[in-house]
Amino acid sequence: MPTSHQAPHQVPNQTPDQTPHQTEMVHALQELLQIKSVKSDPEPNAPFGAGINNALEYALKIGEALGFKTKNIDGYAGYIEFGSGKEMLGILCHLDVVPEGDQWTHPPYDAVISDGKLYGRGAYDDKGPAIASLFAMKALKDAGYQPNKRVRLILGTDEESGSHCMAYYLKHEEVPSVGFSPDADFPVIHGEMGILGVTLTSDFTDRLPDGGIRVLRVTGGKAPNMVPDYAEALLEETTPIEDIVRAFSASRDATVTYEREEGNRVRLRAYGKSAHGSTPSQGINAIAHLISLLDLIDIEIGDQSGFIRFIANKIGTETDGRSLGIASEDAFNALVLNMGLIDIDEQHGSVTLNIRYPITEKEKKFKTAIDSAVRGTVLHIDQWRNAPPLFFKTDHPLIKTLMRVYAEKTGDTTAKPITIGGGTYARAIPNAVAFGALFPGAEDTMHQKDEYIALDDLFKISEIYEAAIRALTE
Repeated sequence: MPTSHQAPHQVPNQTPDQTPHQTEMVHALQELLQIKSVKSDPEPNAPFGAGINNALEYALKIGEALGFKTKNIDGYAGYIEFGSGKEMLGILCHLDVVPEGDQWTHPPYDAVISDGKLYGRGAYDDKGPAIASLFAMKALKDAGYQPNKRVRLILGTDEESGSHCMAYYLKHEEVPSVGFSPDADFPVIHGEMGILGVTLTSDFTDRLPDGGIRVLRVTGGKAPNMVPDYAEALLEETTPIEDIVRAFSASRDATVTYEREEGNRVRLRAYGKSAHGSTPSQGINAIAHLISLLDLIDIEIGDQSGFIRFIANKIGTETDGRSLGIASEDAFNALVLNMGLIDIDEQHGSVTLNIRYPITEKEKKFKTAIDSAVRGTVLHIDQWRNAPPLFFKTDHPLIKTLMRVYAEKTGDTTAKPITIGGGTYARAIPNAVAFGALFPGAEDTMHQKDEYIALDDLFKISEIYEAAIRALTE
């Protein structure tokens, strides 16, 4: 069910090194990738928008065609299930994706295969692993395997924007007794950092017409958990700044352009590099560089300039929260900060931060520090959301079982369980962890342009999940 303005692309004929099972898997993933499942305005029976609903309905249609039991849970989630028993193994995936961003080599929703790689937004996060899981279930079913638990592939639809889908699922459906989420890295994730979503805002009441440059609008970012690759500012130029902009751009990783518009208006455009919010150092934050530039020029004094200069000096291009007073590190991870969204006009300002904090730390420590940082300024905390850390000891039976599966299927007997800054559905249910699907050393393009999954990796992932389902249901 590709979106209405897209026709399904022809799937290449089966290649000699590809089984019919693998060809069918690739076909299913290509068609799912062609559906733009970015969150949009709710519609009847589609609480997160038509695109996401189309992806859910299509995935359930595949599951039904493969002979599995399926259910659509009011558009919030769905599941595909086989087997019987009182207990249940849950495999928790999501079908929503972050916005595609710009500058793709292959169109983000064309599902192009090039050099053995399948390109598309969601190829790795998380449509590819979802399809790999489904076809792992198919392989077991075709082999006549009878699990001692029901195996339920749970498909969420709002993971990238707060996981309201999973809250709805848990309220209306049975909770799995054990589970894994194919939405991170191999070998096995035994810890996930805490995640804070913090929005700082201000209403601008004081302004001194001192002849400084007037900031009319600053916007940037598409999602809090994406490093923004674009931001722009509209100014009224009272003193020339073109040379400052050129010198700044020449000295930075980001590119900032200067464009004259009608009258004395000037538009600045900042271009960076997108990345996942859990790994902000892998990207180039266009918002951070644009704000740093505005901090260098003579902007009009007032609440708005106070807001801009606070952001530049307390956040800026840092990804560790040091100047904000929240830098922290434990034996597993160091805190990371991503400035994901900004919106400033002449009356209001808001900036949204996505913060991943160490597993052994508590939320209160960071709330206290940020409260202290904004006290006495024009800013205040408008929204505060916390997802506590998740942690399993490495000798936990679930960790040991999945590590054994990984070692047997890959031959890597030296791998150790790891911790990550990302957040997965594993937090939603007891006795669940993230398991794959990104292999060690593989290029991580999640939340970036040109997201792809190598077909060989897709097939290996499905083999691993087939073995994992066996190990957890024998």
